[in-house]
Amino acid sequence: MVYHTRQRPAPGTRCDWPDCMAAASYPAPRAPDRLQDYVWFCLEHVRAYNRDWSYCPDMDPADIDEAVRGSMEFGRRRGGGRFSVSPDFDDPLGLFAGAGACARASRRWPPGSPEAEAAAAMSLSDDMTLPALKSRYKELVKHHHPDANGGCPASEERMKSITRAYRVLHEALSAAPAR
Repeated sequence: MVYHTRQRPAPGTRCDWPDCMAAASYPAPRAPDRLQDYVWFCLEHVRAYNRDWSYCPDMDPADIDEAVRGSMEFGRRRGGGRFSVSPDFDDPLGLFAGAGACARASRRWPPGSPEAEAAAAMSLSDDMTLPALKSRYKELVKHHHPDANGGCPASEERMKSITRAYRVLHEALSAAPAR
């Protein structure tokens, strides 16, 4: 693996592998706590170095699996690994039409109901709370307000749909008993 680095080997640099005189073109991190400090190898030896190098030498396999799972879930929304198409996604060919609604099947509201469609329009999960709804509304308004987009007619229409969705969901959440 070639690491993305701005460092380049000095002209004429030789491989850091003992007794190797080949030209060094491939960087590898020196140690887990010094990832920006590189040693330089030829292709054959960087492959061997990478194969034997461990980022977590003091961890057992269970701890490594947990760390890997945690790193893959970082920043992911709660509610499982459901994926959806962002409402801001430009899809001129209509290839993803309806993908957002299908990917976010609501357990709270029946599919096709105004509430489920409003939640999909605002990219909210069905376990939303009233404060989460208000926060998402403010975020979308800042992004799509026509004044922030030079009076763009598409932004104006998107703003209207966001406001309608907010009203539907606010009314539904205000009327529903707390979960």
